[in-house]
Amino acid sequence: MATLAATDLSSLIGRYRLNQATRELAKRVSECRMTAISENRECALRLLGADAGAGNGDWRANAGRYELHAADVATGTLQWAPLADGVVDFALGPGRQTGISIEPWTPLSGPAGLNMPDSVVFSPRGFAANRPTDFVSGGVIRVVLRNKQASFVEQRVVRIDRGGNVQIAVP
Repeated sequence: MATLAATDLSSLIGRYRLNQATRELAKRVSECRMTAISENRECALRLLGADAGAGNGDWRANAGRYELHAADVATGTLQWAPLADGVVDFALGPGRQTGISIEPWTPLSGPAGLNMPDSVVFSPRGFAANRPTDFVSGGVIRVVLRNKQASFVEQRVVRIDRGGNVQIAVP
């Protein structure tokens, strides 16, 4: 009985962590958009680390990293600076998410001339300023998170459209 209960509990814990990490990412995307609007400057969610072995079954080898950056393009100097508390690393530190990984994403070009590849950049008006080619899957940018503790493929998708709207989907 104890073995069955522990097995069932571990899958629930993995699902909880997946949902928590997905909500946190969606919240950070929304915060980035609101920072761009309220501070009247560009803000970017930069995807820096993915788990190339997301489907390998080793739930302890989780990976994923993203950062929030801001710049004021209107000044003519393009200097991106990380925002305070804007770094989340699934393998290290306070953002650690045991058993959860970010899957490799479709490469993002970012907006022309802003030198922010693999980023979702929000304009001061709150729109995603990325090139149209970045919005490939149904007109959205997708970031997929995976529960590596599950015995089946369990994913959540954070979808960002050109208007800057964020949605969480279960594939």
